[in-house]
Amino acid sequence: MSNLSALNQLPQYYHLEQKDHMDKPMDVEVSGEVPKWVNGSLYRNGSGLYKVGNTAWNHIFDGFAVLQRWTISEGKVTYQSSILDSEFYKKTAKHRKIVGEGFGSSFPDPCETLFGRLFNRFIPKSSDNTNVNIVEFGDRLFALTEMPTLNEINPDTLTVKQKSAISDYVVVHLGTAHPHVLKDGTAIFYGTNMVHNKAYNFIAIPPQTDFSKAPLAGAKVVATVPSRWKMHISYTHSFGITENYFVHLEQPLTMSIARAMLYKPLGMNGAEVIVPHEGESLDIMLINRSTGQRLPVTYRAPEGVVFHFVNCYEESNHVVCDVCFTPKGAKSIQRIYFNLMLEDAKAGIHYKPNYTRFVLPLSLDGAEEGKNLVTLPNTTATATLEKGGKNVIHVTPEFFEENMYADFPAINYRYNGVKHRYCYTSTTLSTQQTKLSKFDVVKKTVKTYEVTNNFSPSEPVFIARPGATREDDGKW
Repeated sequence: MSNLSALNQLPQYYHLEQKDHMDKPMDVEVSGEVPKWVNGSLYRNGSGLYKVGNTAWNHIFDGFAVLQRWTISEGKVTYQSSILDSEFYKKTAKHRKIVGEGFGSSFPDPCETLFGRLFNRFIPKSSDNTNVNIVEFGDRLFALTEMPTLNEINPDTLTVKQKSAISDYVVVHLGTAHPHVLKDGTAIFYGTNMVHNKAYNFIAIPPQTDFSKAPLAGAKVVATVPSRWKMHISYTHSFGITENYFVHLEQPLTMSIARAMLYKPLGMNGAEVIVPHEGESLDIMLINRSTGQRLPVTYRAPEGVVFHFVNCYEESNHVVCDVCFTPKGAKSIQRIYFNLMLEDAKAGIHYKPNYTRFVLPLSLDGAEEGKNLVTLPNTTATATLEKGGKNVIHVTPEFFEENMYADFPAINYRYNGVKHRYCYTSTTLSTQQTKLSKFDVVKKTVKTYEVTNNFSPSEPVFIARPGATREDDGKW
């Protein structure tokens, strides 16, 4: 099945074309009423353009970035959708067909010299197609992906103002598109180094008050943790943070160092660097934010993968870690090519992230084999000492609505890193469920909101009401 043929069988939101680019916002017809206190602009980012001319990407991670902006003022709404003017996209637009390398496939450059082809066969380029997330840092907007490149975005025109690379400041080869911004304005990024003893890095970037300076000025690594494998580095999409700890998941889904070095000469694509380890555990690490040292305990969870954290917090000498967890889902990343997604849908194979809670006891005092170390009330999550071990704790999760697809979580961000009660999720990538959901993890209830036919839910966003004192006092 050709890329275009597979793409044409997917829902309408995969069919954006170059002509759909908008230079200016348009008025939006509003159904219902927008509260008068909601004013401002909401920016979103994601893979959106998959076909150019007669060429099409076949992997869901590869679409060209499309920025969206909703501006709300006095109950009125305008909307703008713009293809990001990255260097990668501009080159493709010039040739009227996709040119260059994505995560799951690549297209030859007709203008590349023989030397250039040989060079690029051994030295991969860092893409500036920042198509995963858009974040506010100070008064500046940045589009991010998992490459170390960041594009600063003009908030009015949705065009690139300048390009930066976190790898110019610290030694990392990949990054995360889901940083945390602390109350004092410091941004905490995560970066992967493809050297196993420097694998997992947490990077602090101080708030920028001088806009003449580079946006990443002052970036420094505040914690580094080695990989448990010598020739593999865990794939990391996001991470957690509490008052005192960084929370890192070492997943049974890794980047092979050998493949990363050889995939281009061997004619492989970037996705083939990612290797699932079926039957192996997901290990949870806690890293002290003050000392940069890892807590000398491994919390060993069942096999599975996580793309998105909900929130983490400390309570009564435990760390509570809420995530969207897909049990035994390591192979799922190999199946998000469009043709394989269609095959799986026809065969009834679905990978479902669940809203999941792990509870990690901070003290092992009095630990006995077989004894549950979790003493928090109102949870079925467990933690027990490994037989014959001293610093390995086996943890089993608590699932909320186990059969429900729940991903792309959002909370009231004022509660980031502290105890929360509510979470909002969507079924953005599910073709079987089209819902938005609100979880109450105290009452353990969930409200779902069906999305009408021909529409797909986006990632939810919570907007707190001005002066609100209740966590869920607002709109989403």
